Amino acid sequence: MKGLKKTLFCFPYAGGSASFYREWKFDDDVIEVVPLEYPGHGSKYGEPLCDHMTDLTDILLKEMETKHRMNSLENISLFGHSMGAIVAYEIAAKLEERDGNKVEHLFISSKSSPNYKVDQIDCSNTKQLKQSLEKIGGTNKELLETEDFMNIFLPIIQSDLNILANYHHEKKREQKVGNKAILLLGSNDTVTKESIESWNEYIEHIEGLHILKGDHFYIKQNQDIVLKIIQEYVLNRRCEVLI
Repeated sequence: MKGLKKTLFCFPYAGGSASFYREWKFDDDVIEVVPLEYPGHGSKYGEPLCDHMTDLTDILLKEMETKHRMNSLENISLFGHSMGAIVAYEIAAKLEERDGNKVEHLFISSKSSPNYKVDQIDCSNTKQLKQSLEKIGGTNKELLETEDFMNIFLPIIQSDLNILANYHHEKKREQKVGNKAILLLGSNDTVTKESIESWNEYIEHIEGLHILKGDHFYIKQNQDIVLKIIQEYVLNRRCEVLI
């Protein structure tokens, strides 16, 4: 973290990698962006994939504390998109349970609360999988037609979907996390406004909901706006980018 005042750990979506955040940069480097890679994804392609959320979050939390020297939660915020939002929430909850401390802000992007079951996608049915991914967006259609890409991608997306399916059947946390959270959503998202608002059953303080033009991957069209929203909350300014 090299002395920067604020740090934002970022967690990717199912089937995605840390490179999703590679272009994120804040004005004057007031916030350091630290994208985290899931085992078996992207730069960690050679590592074994995870099957359960607990295993995944334990691995990432250890990396945050060792590789990135997260010795304190002061000035630490978490951002998660889609599956990454669940990962960020679980890490925030673990830190609060273990240490009694809270991260500064938790940004939940395009993900329903744990109240909502994840739609199952049959990864053995390649045609159905491609159709589902095209509907959600975020994956190049030409890549989905490339056999070499699909041979690499299928085990990764299957693993991530299994993590989410297993997570739905696990016992939910009985207490709300005490974090301040900000919700973000695309105007034409596959995630509904009602389902993302239900995070208020899991998080004590919902500071705002921001709906931006676009689909499930609205971030791609609105990167500058998303970064502005994050910066204004993290630096404790009044955020004027509303629903």
